Amino acid sequence: MQARTISPDRLIARIKTLSRRRRDLTAQVEEEQMRPWPDTQRIRTLKQERLGLKDAIHVTRTMLQRQGVQPPYSS
Repeated sequence: MQARTISPDRLIARIKTLSRRRRDLTAQVEEEQMRPWPDTQRIRTLKQERLGLKDAIHVTRTMLQRQGVQPPYSS
């Protein structure tokens, strides 16, 4: 079975998308923390999702490096 190769441009676009989603989650966490009675379960869920995005960004960057594309690339 042959490994599938994803173009560097698509990987870079994915990093940008994941990074934007991660920033949005950070803003949501901060907004929830500023409420008089923050919902700790919602904060926990948002932080877990944000961590998952961080991991996905790391994996995608590793895939880029294996293709010979070195940082800096926009994120």
